[in-house]
Order: sequence, then structure tokens, then C-alpha cells
Amino acid sequence: MRMKRTIATLFSALVLLVFLVDCTAADKQRPDQPPVTPDFQTALATEVVESEAQPGGSLVITFGVGEPRHFNPALASGSATIIPGVQIFASPLRYDENWNPQPYLAKSWEVAEDGLSVTLHLVEGATFHDGEAITSEDVAFSIQIVQQYHPFKTMFAPVTGVDTPDPYTAIVRLSRPHPAILLAMSPPFLPILPKHIYGDGQDILTHPANLKPVGSGPFKFVSYEPGKRIILERYENYFIPGRPYLDRLEFWIDADPASQAVDLRRQVAHLAPDYINLPGLDYLREQDHLVIAPRGYEAIGPINWLAFNLLRQPLNDVRVRQAIAHAIDPDFILQYLHEGLSQRAPGPITPDSPFFEPDLPDYAYDLQKATQLLDEAGYPLQEDGVRFALTLDYIPITPSQQHDVATYIQHQLKEVGIVVQVRDSDSFPEWAKRIGDWDFDMTMDVVFNWGDPVIGVHRTYISDNIRRGVVWSNTQNYSNPRIDEILTQAAVELDFGKRKALYSEFQKIVTQELPVLWINVVPYRTIYHRGLGNPPLTIWGVHSPLDEVYWRQPPQKKFITPSAIADKTALDPVVRTGVRAIQLLQDQDFYTARQQLQDPTQDFLELGKSGRHVIGFTREGRVFLDNSGQLQAGMNISILLDMVGNPVLPILIESAQQAGTEAIHMDRFWPHPTTQQVGAISIWCGLLTREEIVCALAWDEAEGVGK
Repeated sequence: MRMKRTIATLFSALVLLVFLVDCTAADKQRPDQPPVTPDFQTALATEVVESEAQPGGSLVITFGVGEPRHFNPALASGSATIIPGVQIFASPLRYDENWNPQPYLAKSWEVAEDGLSVTLHLVEGATFHDGEAITSEDVAFSIQIVQQYHPFKTMFAPVTGVDTPDPYTAIVRLSRPHPAILLAMSPPFLPILPKHIYGDGQDILTHPANLKPVGSGPFKFVSYEPGKRIILERYENYFIPGRPYLDRLEFWIDADPASQAVDLRRQVAHLAPDYINLPGLDYLREQDHLVIAPRGYEAIGPINWLAFNLLRQPLNDVRVRQAIAHAIDPDFILQYLHEGLSQRAPGPITPDSPFFEPDLPDYAYDLQKATQLLDEAGYPLQEDGVRFALTLDYIPITPSQQHDVATYIQHQLKEVGIVVQVRDSDSFPEWAKRIGDWDFDMTMDVVFNWGDPVIGVHRTYISDNIRRGVVWSNTQNYSNPRIDEILTQAAVELDFGKRKALYSEFQKIVTQELPVLWINVVPYRTIYHRGLGNPPLTIWGVHSPLDEVYWRQPPQKKFITPSAIADKTALDPVVRTGVRAIQLLQDQDFYTARQQLQDPTQDFLELGKSGRHVIGFTREGRVFLDNSGQLQAGMNISILLDMVGNPVLPILIESAQQAGTEAIHMDRFWPHPTTQQVGAISIWCGLLTREEIVCALAWDEAEGVGK
């Protein structure tokens, strides 16, 4: 028998209930390899043969990868910086979907036969966004900055200097051959910075241009509202004629994947990079206008892992780290938490890499073995059942990979007497600072292989990359002279067989010593609107410029005008609020309209006695708007019941279909947004589109609600 809950009770546990409803997909049998939408290959083929790219239009990117600390990829890795950064800054080369380097800011290049130099021939006439010419001096300056400040120290370690014989020729000199030198010159790693701006003597790490950048990429910086939105606009003098095709990029910063999903479903957002909310994929697959693509991450190699701070006891004891490994069941994480979509990552190099070593230690789930190792390490179980306590941090995004796994680890380690406090971070920058400053015991993390081990793997394990204050360096403080020797050799070895042997030995050593417990390959998806041409599906995907993307068929919102709008003089305050909200949502882009609806001075919101506010939701019950903050975007109100057990959603839909000039009056139907009391209420609903409803609600002050 189904248990009925009143709406007042449900609101207090709404987040939990929504996740329980959404996560029923976890019970479904899934293939080992992630599925894509049925006609993905057909859609892709159509996009490949498209010859006429149409200029114009805006692309809204729902940005769930974290909040950028700045926009300068020369100083930091990570998607939050790189994805907008590569739109602003051009690089010498770019890569296609087949791992082939392509001309970009360098129209051609030559690698010397001895591998000790690379000559770049720059596009003539290319300019920065302020109109200044790009020269070889800017290339030399940029390589120097990346060498000195980027967390991937090995990426340009062999570079001894850059010769600039003329404004359009840059000769990169190397002390030894570098097997990944061309890859290191592609968009995620080598932004060409304007020397005339960044070379002015100010500290590059705190330079004001990091937050108001001037680059030479397809889009120029317009504005940044921290935690909210990034706006970029087309650079008219971009050095590739006719590009970019789009006029504008908007990045909506949104850490809530449920909110991202509803924006994609409503077609107010059109692209989601690095999407990882596994329960949300089923919901998004139901939308015919969306493509869910696993491509575009071939060069990324993302691994979800548990990192240990080896400066702290007892984690400096390998037996403790091995015990923790035995206490965690990776199959539970992969099959239950990740619904069978994640792939096991047994070591530091992803299984898809040609350098992957399959014969690695197997830390099978074994609580008895974990207990034995902890006893041997000198940490016996005390009378209170505790051996010691640790903190565990996690990145405050991608909950299925971070928070959910952290909570599971907390539970498992308690089984062997380790008390774990899971520490929250309010934002990505807060987490990054904490980890970069070594202020942690253990942390969840997502770290990329970045195409070649020299670029993305070495940085975590070499001793000379222990750099306080730099996240995604060797923040574990791991040091092994043999590992340093192996990776130094692999960084110069051009013979594939010999490199593979070196990386095999490397993987076997570090998986014995466990500075990191590798858990799974992150199953990233790029979700994009089917109307987009040339979607970002190269090896770098959304981590490369979007100058080739265009609107083949932009989304069209078919609005409905409620009959109540015809006679505004007869409207009471609740009806007037609802009608004005619908008109605003039809006249403005959703971001702007939402901002105005949340502004108390605009008379859409009064959280005192009347509690007047506006909500919006789809026919299926997914919330996309609540200016009172009571409901979160993405919540499912179809499960809500009123105080007498009636489903709320059908009542609101019926009201919207009638959409008269008078509000309906109900008692004990919906909790006041401030007091949560349930009393007499006036409601008016209207249709925004055939699938979207907007309602205005207000409480009868005579009932004492809100006093």
C-alpha cells in the first residue's frame, strides 16, 4: 500500500525523494559500454557532410564543471578554466578526431630530424582582441610562462628557449627529444598570451587580465558574474576568415546536474560539457532534440581517485593505504553508485591508453585483510572501536563521482575502525586552495591523463613537481627516486616499445606504493542540441575552440498567450503577477528573466505576509523556476500531495489550461515559502508553452500565515 505524505511533510525531504525517484534507473541492467541515443551515428554523419555553415546565433552552455578561478590556461589546468579559456586564447596547433595535429595559429611547422627543435610558422596578420599583432615574441613569452607556472611541469621541461628570427617564425629549442611536444602546443595547454599585457611587470598569478583576458581566439571576453554567468562574443577580426560562426557564447555556471538537465530539456541551454550525472542521463535520453555523445574525451583520460597526503600520519605508512584499498569495494561503486557506466581504473594510466599495463596488483575487497594490515602498522582497535580519525574532502561538483563515493568510503572505513569526517567545500576554488595548500588527509579528485603520460600523468608522481599552492601537481607529496628516473627516461624516449616498458614498470611500482587509490574512469558525456552543426567531438571535444560550431536549426520556443492577458484591468494582484511573469519569460532570454523575477523591486516576489512568488514547471512536473528559493530547479513535483492526499500537479495543470482572469482559492494546499505554514492560498496558473506552466501564489494574510 502506497504511503501518502502531505505536501508540508514532503517539502522537508524533497531533495531526497527526488533523488530516490530519479535513481530508480540504477536498478536497470546496463551494458559495459555507455549507450548513446539510438540515432547518434546518423546525426553525426549528417553533421560531417554538412557543407554550408550558417553564421549567427547564441549558444548557451550549462557549465557544471566548477567555477573558474580565472580564465588563463597558462596558469592552471581543469575544465572550469580551460573550456572558456580556449575560446578566448588561440594556440599554435589544434587536433582532429583522429589524433592528427592541424594548423591553427601556426599555419605550418617542422620538427627537426634529431627531435631537438620545432619551427612554427605563424599566420600573418593575426591580432589579439585589442587589435595588437601576434608575433613570435608572444609565442616565446607564452611558453616561458607555461614552463614556469603551469602545474604540468613536464610538459615543456625540455624547452631551453625559443628563437624569434622574424615576427612570424618561432623556433622552439629542446634539450632532448620530446614525444608529446606537438600535443603540448594544442588548445588546453599553450594559450598564446599577449606579451604587451602580461609582460608589464605585474605578478602573472594575480594579474588583472586573468579575470578580464585579452586573447586571440574566436571569442572575446565580455563579462563574468562569479557563480552565475560568463559571456563571450564573436571576435570580428579572428584570423580564420568567416569564423566563428556563432555570435555569442554564454556559460551558465550550475553545479546542480538536475537543474542542468531541465535547462537542456527546455532548450534554454544547448550544450553540457563533461556531463556526469548518471541518473539524469535516462531523463535526457527521452528528449528527441538532444544527442548524448561519449565522444570528445579520447585525449582526456579522466580518472576518479582517492588521494592521500603522505606528509600526515598514519597515511605515510603504505600498509595503512593498502588497508584502505582493501576496505573499499570498487564493484559496488561501479555497478551500484555508477549504474554500470563507469570503467575500472586499476592504476594511473587509463585502460584505453596504449601505455596501459593490465598486470597490476588487485586490492580485492577484503575487510579481514584490511584489519590485518592496520594491526601490523601499529594501529590496533581501541576500546571505543576506533583506530584513528581522518578527514576526507571532495570536489563540490559531479556528485556521483565525488560526494557519493566519499560517503561510501566513510561508511566502509568505519567497518575497520577508521572514523572519517567528510568535509564539504562551498565552491571549487575553496576545495582547490585547500588541496593545493596540502590542508587535507584524503581527498576525492578527478585527474586527467591529458593525451600523453608526459603531460597528464608524470605531474602527480615526480618529486620535483611537489609544489605547494598548485592544485593537480604532486599534492600527495609522493617521492620515489626510481619513479623519477623511469619517468625522466620515458619523457625523452621516442621508441614506442621502450616507452611502454618504462610505463609498465612505473605502473607496477606506484600501484604497490599507493600514493593514490585509483577507482574509475569517469564516463563523461557531451550533451548537445541536435540542431547544432559541427558539434565538438574531436579528441579534445569541448576543451578546444568552438569556432566551427553553428546553428543548423536553432530551437524555437512556441509561446502561448493566456486569455487573461487580454483584460488587464480585471486582474487581481495574484493574476497580474502570473501574467507579468509569463510576458517577461516570453520577451526576455531565460537568464535575464529569472534575474528580474528574483529581484524584490520588480514586484514578483514578497516573502513576508503574503508570501507571493512565482513557480514554473513542465507538464511532467520538473521545476525550472521558483523565485522564492523554496523549490530547486530539476525537482519533481509530480510526487507531491496536498493535505488531503490529492496530487498537486494535476490541479496546477488544470488551472493553467483554464487560465481565466481570476485566481482560484484553496485551503491547506501549499506551504508558505518563509514560514512553511499551510493555509488559505490564491493561485493563478497559465501556459508558457504547451509543455510549460507558470503559476503565481499568494497567501491570505487574514489566516495569519507569515505573521
